[in-house]
Amino acid sequence: MVNERVKKSDMSQKKVLIIDDEFPVRYLVEHQLKRNGYTAISAKDGPSGIEAAHAHKPDLIVLDIMMPNMNGFEVCQKIRNAPSIASTPVIFLTACMTRKHKLRAFEIGADDYLVKPFQPDELLAHITAVLRRANETTDKQDAKTETHTQGKIVSLFSPKGGVGTTTLAIQLSEAMVIREGRSVLLIDLDLPLGGIAPMLNLYSQRHIVSLLNHRPEEITRPLIKQYTQRQRSNLLVIPAPTELIKPGEMPSPASLEPLLTTMTNAGYQVILDLGSTLSNTTVEALRRSEIIYVVTSGQPVANKLHNTFMKSAPQMGLQPRRLLPVVNELHGTVEKMELSRVPIARIPHANERTRTRMWLREQGMGKLVSVML
Repeated sequence: MVNERVKKSDMSQKKVLIIDDEFPVRYLVEHQLKRNGYTAISAKDGPSGIEAAHAHKPDLIVLDIMMPNMNGFEVCQKIRNAPSIASTPVIFLTACMTRKHKLRAFEIGADDYLVKPFQPDELLAHITAVLRRANETTDKQDAKTETHTQGKIVSLFSPKGGVGTTTLAIQLSEAMVIREGRSVLLIDLDLPLGGIAPMLNLYSQRHIVSLLNHRPEEITRPLIKQYTQRQRSNLLVIPAPTELIKPGEMPSPASLEPLLTTMTNAGYQVILDLGSTLSNTTVEALRRSEIIYVVTSGQPVANKLHNTFMKSAPQMGLQPRRLLPVVNELHGTVEKMELSRVPIARIPHANERTRTRMWLREQGMGKLVSVML
């Protein structure tokens, strides 16, 4: 009973932002929240609401849909696209009752949806429930991260482009989260364009190049958090810029060390998609990786480049025991391959839909996961 009272007390200290163009609604909601111990802030339209969200960093936002200048959907989208407030829970409070509006709200990231007219105690119950879910999710994530041992740094690299390295990096990250319950940070270092952001429908305003262009001493956990996007409960992603950048803006390899050390110390498995270009940053990432999956499609040209890289890797300071060949059969099954080393795993052609092929594909991914554990 005491614990329950403590939880309610903790919840009442939360800060709630109300964005609604109707003064009576803002007044009613704000009054009800303050009566129950919440800190309430209000804004009369979308632009001022977004400004208030950045300024006050609320724990939850109550948002109307039909507003002048900028509707609620646009406001919610801008909130979800702003790293510093992207994870803020949003409850739509609106007179729009159609299924279309409700589906749209949840598609862009709403946490709850309540229709006007409403009872003040009903809204309060929804706010309390959403905040409790957000708290429980954060507590579970923190507990999992704290109980995990030191994380690993794993790179996926291919000497030849177009062999599905990015797809494998994403699948490996999701497998670590879903199958093993591990916390994962996926970083797109296939610079400058990358491929993770378009594949996962992520925004790229804050990207890995901007993060690594900070001085090494500035790269701390709070700063890193500003550049991450949550793809699943325990999967964080830092995308590439997805556009060309000036040569002078390429990141300093020196900033990789504090980024990787900070996140592995926090228990994250850090998975790096390095693409197929050996830049200074890529080489530094390879040197700091405990496991390097070197990907080939099994085709002659890809295999030749693969063998050349494996032979020259020691000249870059890479230990052969950390280099693990992976065959991703994008172009179908390859019976005979001339590889300098036996592959650690073979990922069958993704378009094969038979039970056997899908099972073999799962076994291939399972092998990559087991090596990381």
